[in-house]
Amino acid sequence: MKQRSLLWLLVGLSLLFSSCSGTVQKMRRKVKLEGIEDVRPTSLSSVRIDFRIMNQTAYNLHLKDAVAHLYYRDNCIGTMRLKERVEVPKRTASELFTTDWAVEIGNPLSLIPILGKVRSGDLSELWVDLELEGRGGPVPVNLSREKMPLSDFLRTFGVDTDNMMNFLK
Repeated sequence: MKQRSLLWLLVGLSLLFSSCSGTVQKMRRKVKLEGIEDVRPTSLSSVRIDFRIMNQTAYNLHLKDAVAHLYYRDNCIGTMRLKERVEVPKRTASELFTTDWAVEIGNPLSLIPILGKVRSGDLSELWVDLELEGRGGPVPVNLSREKMPLSDFLRTFGVDTDNMMNFLK
């Protein structure tokens, strides 16, 4: 009897996990970060970024925490941290969301060579570590990327080096 109960429990759990996996796949197709609309420094230690997001799921999306570290060669140049939670309502066609980020730069002089590389279009020695924590309805979202090339990171948000130069002006 115990073996039969254990077998039914395992079958039930496998069905539960497979249905969660299907939910995650459906959500990925229905949620899209369409790009960055604007980047505005609000002080020396904060920046405001406008994202255009689509959420065609039946769930509100919640971004609880986000941290990005910028590296040049082997040195961490700066960190950006989301100041407040972001909620994207369910069935949002395409909407603009304003986010506030705290910016920490270890040594402001270290930005000089980075600006030169960005202006020349050479992003080869720049990369980003990214950590996101949130929720998409019943599904927790914990995403982590290490040593992601800056060019790939920017492409994720619909930004290329020409757009980046416009943001830096």
